[in-house]
Amino acid sequence: MNNYVLHGYGESVASNDVRLAFAEKNIPYDYNLVRLESTGDHLRDEYKKLNPKTLVPTLTVNGKPICESIDIMKFIDKEHPDEGKLLFPDDSDKFNELLNYLFLDDKKDLGDTFGTTGGGISVPVLGRLLCKRPFFDVLKDYSKNHGVKKRKPIFILVRLLGGPPPGFYKKMMHFLAKHLVYTENYLKHGKEFIYGDKYTAADCLLTVLLHRVNEMRFYDVFDGKMLPNISKYWSTVTSRPSYKEAIIDYETGEWKPELDALYGDGPNTYSSSLVDNINNILKKEN
Repeated sequence: MNNYVLHGYGESVASNDVRLAFAEKNIPYDYNLVRLESTGDHLRDEYKKLNPKTLVPTLTVNGKPICESIDIMKFIDKEHPDEGKLLFPDDSDKFNELLNYLFLDDKKDLGDTFGTTGGGISVPVLGRLLCKRPFFDVLKDYSKNHGVKKRKPIFILVRLLGGPPPGFYKKMMHFLAKHLVYTENYLKHGKEFIYGDKYTAADCLLTVLLHRVNEMRFYDVFDGKMLPNISKYWSTVTSRPSYKEAIIDYETGEWKPELDALYGDGPNTYSSSLVDNINNILKKEN
């Protein structure tokens, strides 16, 4: 019997993807919390030996690491085909294109896909967490130890500024609106889940992305007025036991105080910008 240890972070998009997959498959695993921006645990030599990219999550199977979230999900689905949901029902181009669109791929630029946009809209919180550490510690750690070359200067700049660079978040609102409308239209098929009548790995990815949108307090997305298909889908996936088991129950508590400091009790300060972008796209489609 395989011994699974998942190394992840509570509010990490990719870690949430994998925990959802484990929950839907009903597979037990041990868990090791790896804190990110606030402490830089992922940049330490011990973790870098497991995952040279210094990203989370990493799954060790009898001590051997699997580093990409999508590869972890495929592995456990193949190893346990008769347990829980079959997450990868086919290998068609259509299904793989959907996965690529929803997957947070570190090789793509922020905003290129829905998956990478999930990372982009998180930057205000990441900036505040990075500021818990002295600038020169962050500069040294990220320039020397971070395993993704294109991400190094981004994190250093965000720490220097204490948040997104000027104009960055406005640009993210355009990308987020585009991807939300695309997803809304995709869901016009009327099926219960994104790829049809059965829950798949694509639902793991999309659930996590929508959770990040809600977490960043873009509440208008889910009110059922602008994007009724997304609103209905959101109600469906958040009512599943796996949503609480894999996402809510693993929150570290680091993000909420930063969100409160940014937005108080209200919505994201860019909510109206997002709504305007969505409405402009919808008007052009009509």
